[in-house]
Amino acid sequence: MMNKIWKSTLFFVFCLAIFLVIKLPTALILKQVELPNDIKLYGVKGQITSGHISAAYANNFPIRNINYEADLFCLLTLKVCYQINYQNGTANISFNPLTNTTVIEQVDVEYTMEELAPLMRQLLVKPTGELNLKFKKIGLNQNKISNINGLAIWSNAGVVGEDINLGDYQLGVVREDDSYRFKLTDRKAILDIDGTGRLKPNGEYLIDIKILTDSGLDNNIKSMLALTAKKTGLNEFTINRQGQLPPHLTSQLLFPEGL
Repeated sequence: MMNKIWKSTLFFVFCLAIFLVIKLPTALILKQVELPNDIKLYGVKGQITSGHISAAYANNFPIRNINYEADLFCLLTLKVCYQINYQNGTANISFNPLTNTTVIEQVDVEYTMEELAPLMRQLLVKPTGELNLKFKKIGLNQNKISNINGLAIWSNAGVVGEDINLGDYQLGVVREDDSYRFKLTDRKAILDIDGTGRLKPNGEYLIDIKILTDSGLDNNIKSMLALTAKKTGLNEFTINRQGQLPPHLTSQLLFPEGL
């Protein structure tokens, strides 16, 4: 009899503890958590199950007006899952604390190139237009990319300082054969592009892009092509690159150990 009472009491205390944690304000919980130095959160409101974040900064890049909601049924699989809606799009995120792996799915976000400017300070030529990211899945293992499958669509492509619109292009990326493979194509744009690329675990990359143009192509666009591509025929250009990413970039961002 006492044993049954004891088990019932433990179960009640356990459920009460979970209830109290769920109802705790997120801001209070964050005070007890040490975030990475490159992550900053502002205007946090709500509970751990749902709430709003005015702005989050990752490496000084802003993500604004974030609404989050937890999937409590996901706890039955020993994972923590959230649906994220914010100013620029949506995503579903699940985290497995036992394996320290994160899966981001159904990503659909859109930025103007102007919004992405803080990430492109080192580029000599600044792009214009809009970038739409549509990813079925992004896997992170030990904070490094372990799997990826999706599209990056560049709409109304252009460059700062030039009054030109090159149209729309897309870059597909998928992990295959222990490498990342890329497919670059146009979406009925001014430039007829067909390109492929590959990034190996050791950081070696290969790029092969073929470009066909109309004979009446704008002279400004021809000048841009001349800077980056090799002319191989009448209205035909190619870009062939082979090289090695810096070791720190390969080790920090790609191919976690054991994969």
